[in-house]
Amino acid sequence: MLFFKFLSILPFWVLYGISDFACFLLFHVLKYRKKVVLENLRNSFPDKNEKEINEIAKGFYHHLADVFIEFFKGLSISAEEVKQRVQINNLEVVKKYLDNGIPVIFVGGHQGNWEWAIHSVCLHGVNLDVVYQKLSSPFFDKLTYEIRSRFGAFLIERKDTIRVTIERKDKPRAICLAADQIPSHLKSAYWTNFLHQDSAFFTGPERIARKFDYPVIFMEFVRKKRGFYDMNLSEIVSPPYENLAPNEILERFVQTLDASIKQNPSSYLWSHRRWKHKREKHEIKP
Repeated sequence: MLFFKFLSILPFWVLYGISDFACFLLFHVLKYRKKVVLENLRNSFPDKNEKEINEIAKGFYHHLADVFIEFFKGLSISAEEVKQRVQINNLEVVKKYLDNGIPVIFVGGHQGNWEWAIHSVCLHGVNLDVVYQKLSSPFFDKLTYEIRSRFGAFLIERKDTIRVTIERKDKPRAICLAADQIPSHLKSAYWTNFLHQDSAFFTGPERIARKFDYPVIFMEFVRKKRGFYDMNLSEIVSPPYENLAPNEILERFVQTLDASIKQNPSSYLWSHRRWKHKREKHEIKP
C-alpha cells in the first residue's frame, strides 16, 4: 500500500512519463491482449481499414496506461484538482430529480476514466451509490474500495444491489451501474446488436428502473486531452414505464453507448473479452 501511496503523490508529468513507458511495454513488448484488442476493433468497425484499426489500437493503449496511472493518483488527488480535470455537463438533469427526493440510475460503459467520474459526481454534491464487483485479490479489493469511496461514494457489492437499494430507497441519490460488462448468467441476459456484434447485457438496470420507478441517466465520459475529461449527462428514459416495451430501457442505453463509442473509439476498454460468449443457436432473437 505504501508503494501505491508514494506513486500517487508524484506530479502528473512524472506519472505520465511512467505511463508512456508502460504503453510502450504493453503495445510493443508484452503485446498485452493485442490479439483481443485488434479482433474487437475489427469486428466493431468493419468499415475501417487496417491502418485505421491500428491507429485506434495505439490510442487505446495510451489511454489504458493513463487510466491505470490516474486510478492510483486517486489515493491523493485533491478535490480541487478533480474539479479542474473533470467538467460535468448538464448536471441539472440529475438535480431536478434529486431536489424533489427522486433517486436516479446512472448507466454507462467503460469509457474514459470511470474512476474519476465517481470522484467528480460526489464532489458536485450528489449522493452516489456505486455497484461494483468484488475483486478476487483482497489487497486490490481493499485498495479499490479506498480509492472509490474517498470522496463519499457508497459502494454496494453487485450481489447485494436489490437488498441495499430497498434499504436506501428513501434517500435521494444516483445509483451508478457500469452496465456494459458480460453477464454471469447468459440465459437471463438481454441480447442485442452492439458495435455490429450480437452482445449480451445485464438486465439489472432495466429491472431496478422498473421496480422502483427511477429515471435512467446516461453518463458519457469523454477524454478532451491528457488528464482532462468531459462528463456528459443525458436522460435516456423516465417513468411511468407501464407502456414501455420489454427491454426498451436497456435497448436505449445500448444504442446510446454504441453511438458514443463510435465518436470516441480509443477511450473504450477494448482489452476486455466482451464478446467471448455467443448466443446459443436455439435461442430466438428478440
